Amino acid sequence: MRILRIIILLSFIISLTHAQFGINKIKEKDIGTVEQNIQQGKQEQQEGPLTKLTEQDAVDIGALIEAAGEDPDTIKLVAALKDENSQEIDELKQLPQEEILNGLKAALDELKLLDVLFKDHAKALEAFEAEGLIPPQHLEKYRKDPSLLENDTRKSLYFQFVSLAVVGGYL
Repeated sequence: MRILRIIILLSFIISLTHAQFGINKIKEKDIGTVEQNIQQGKQEQQEGPLTKLTEQDAVDIGALIEAAGEDPDTIKLVAALKDENSQEIDELKQLPQEEILNGLKAALDELKLLDVLFKDHAKALEAFEAEGLIPPQHLEKYRKDPSLLENDTRKSLYFQFVSLAVVGGYL
């Protein structure tokens, strides 16, 4: 049972959901450029730091962590996470700090993108549905009120951010 809890917690914390809509097909002439970019990325990863945080990223992450630390609901959530999953959190604290920071940045970036994505709730719903990102049992609920999809997505990404902040020792 403990292993199952770790797997579930890891799926919420570590597995970051990435979705892009409207990706252009790669043309044959661009394949060489893509391969060069992949090789360059591998080389940079071996040579330099694993995080790609800018100064602004650090400021934004810090601001959200500070706001989360002052929010009563988030304080309760953090206390419950630490209380109910202390062993799992201790194990996850062994992850490299770069991995946690990259996860925080990715979650924050996705939270920022939600404002653009959900300018038109109906189109966002169509895009999520086309990508298979909506469980069938929730589809009808979101069709009736597409704004619920935005709320649920925001809550999920916020939970992911807060969970990573807890694992990183920031909350």
